[in-house]
Amino acid sequence: MKAANDESETRTRWFADVMAGRGTERRNDLGVAVGDHTQALLVELETVFGAGAWVASVILAVAVIEAHLREQTIASGRVIDPYLNAGALFAEAGLDERFDVLRRARNRALHVSDPPTLTVDMHWFEAERLEAEARFAIRLVATALYGGALPEEPEE
Repeated sequence: MKAANDESETRTRWFADVMAGRGTERRNDLGVAVGDHTQALLVELETVFGAGAWVASVILAVAVIEAHLREQTIASGRVIDPYLNAGALFAEAGLDERFDVLRRARNRALHVSDPPTLTVDMHWFEAERLEAEARFAIRLVATALYGGALPEEPEE
């Protein structure tokens, strides 16, 4: 049996590989300018993903993409509404529908509903699905920041 630390290191290496585009047809463009706010959130994302915090990974993934889009808009000299919601921001940027799927997964995790869309039991009984969503989210982050192919769907 692997120690928890080994699993964390394995996840952290996987994260770095995805960001660099290793194991794909083409390498990601790591020369893309990524702003300070995005970088700070990306460090947090790597940390929670390495820890196996799947729901937090999905939430932060959307925050990373949103920060990157906002920073890119500001860097281009355009004005951006600071209250523009992520859905409108993603649509305005012309992002693929898969990014909106990710945004909706984030919303299900953040916003209380009846019936609940997030429960403690899900961490135990749906851990594989939550991990697959988190890995999908990481791949979408890499695509949004560095380019590359879009993932088809969450891994099983």
